[in-house]
Amino acid sequence: MKKSTIITLAVVGVLAVAAVVIGSMWVSAHNREVALRNAITAKQKDNTSEFDNMFKKISQSAQVTEGQKNALKEIFVSYAQARGGVQGNAVMKWLQESVPNVDTSTFKNLQNIITASRDAWTMRQKELLDLKREHDNIRTQFPTNLFVGGRPAIEVTIVTSSRTDESFKTGKDDNTKVF
Repeated sequence: MKKSTIITLAVVGVLAVAAVVIGSMWVSAHNREVALRNAITAKQKDNTSEFDNMFKKISQSAQVTEGQKNALKEIFVSYAQARGGVQGNAVMKWLQESVPNVDTSTFKNLQNIITASRDAWTMRQKELLDLKREHDNIRTQFPTNLFVGGRPAIEVTIVTSSRTDESFKTGKDDNTKVF
């Protein structure tokens, strides 16, 4: 075989290998970007569902505790009236005579539901932000930015409060009151 033929075959072979490597990198970057875009879109929808579920759980649990509170109030008032009316110190005498055992487990359960739901919601928000970070990285880091860098960034919605927005605008959060 001639020397020029060997050189030509070597150059063609190197170019073929380079084309395969570059093509593989393009396919990989494309597929990863599409997978992240789809995951972010799905997570946004999932977060909407999670947010709705959180408030329904809290609302419905709070309605149970409101019903229990009203039932206890009726029991206390009717018992006080049966003991001589609400006038004077009848209620105080009754309370001194017998303090009923009040089941506060529903209120504790409501607190647990609120805390767990808020923590789960925060975790979903963090997961969404992490997916966005990954997507931004694949769009902006070399060499994948050569293949998918022109694709648009994905805007994600992070649900916060007016208080949080104001704190980040001013750089201060001086409100330390719980209620």
